[in-house]
Amino acid sequence: MTTLPILMYHGVPAEPDSVPDRLQVPAADFRMHVSTLTADGWELLGLTEALSAKAADPDRPVVALTFDDAYDDFLNAAVVMAEFGARSTLYVPTGSVGHHGYLDWDQLGALAASGVEIGSHSRRHRPMDTLAPIALGDELVRSRAELTARLGVEVRSFCYPHGYSNRQSRQAVADAGYLNACVIGRRIARSGDDRFGLPRLQPLPGMSRAELRNLVTSGEPGFAPIVKRALQPAWRLTRLASTRLLAHELT
Repeated sequence: MTTLPILMYHGVPAEPDSVPDRLQVPAADFRMHVSTLTADGWELLGLTEALSAKAADPDRPVVALTFDDAYDDFLNAAVVMAEFGARSTLYVPTGSVGHHGYLDWDQLGALAASGVEIGSHSRRHRPMDTLAPIALGDELVRSRAELTARLGVEVRSFCYPHGYSNRQSRQAVADAGYLNACVIGRRIARSGDDRFGLPRLQPLPGMSRAELRNLVTSGEPGFAPIVKRALQPAWRLTRLASTRLLAHELT
C-alpha cells in the first residue's frame, strides 16, 4: 500500500505567541520540522506534485506540505522552504486576499512564480458540506476562476474550509475541475483514499523531533482522531439543521 504523509499548517508567526495556539507553528519550530524531515531523507513537495511523484514511484520518500488560509506570515515559512529546497501548496480563500493579516495579490503572484502551488480554499471559507448546490458551485467555481485570472496559474487542488466535506461536496469539487482535495482527517493518506478527500496530519508548536518523526511515519497518536471522525456525521446533521432552520452556519 502506498502512503503519503500530508502535513497541515496554518499560521507561521515570526515569534511564539504568549499563549500557545495549536494552529500557530512559530517560524523556529517550522524550521526544525523542515530541517529534520529533509535530513531524514524526505522530499517536501506541494500536494499535487507529491501525488504525481508517488504515482510514478510508490517508494519515493515524499511528504506533502500544505498551508491553509493564506495568512501573511506564510512568508516566514516561504523563506525556510526556499533555504531547504522544499515546496508546498497554499490554500487561498479569495474573499480574504488583501485583508489585514492575509497575503495580497502581488504577494501571491510572487509566491506562485517561486514554485508555491496555489490552491483554492473557497471564496468565503464556508462549510462546504451544508451548502445548497448553487452556493456550493459558486464557492468552488468562482474562487478557482479568480485565482486563475489574477495569478495566471492552473488551480488543481482544493481544501475544504474547516475540513468539512461529504459526497455531494466532493463530487462538486471534481465537477469544478480540481484534481484533488484535502480534509483534516488526522491520519496518513493511503493509496485507496478518495482523491477528493485526502486526510492530513497536524504538526503542533513545541513538537519534538521524535514526535514529528512519529507523526509522519505512524500518524496522529491517541484516540482523539478516531473519536473526532466517529462524531462527524452527527455534527454534520447539527450544522445542517442550524444552517437550514436558523440561517446560522456553525463551524
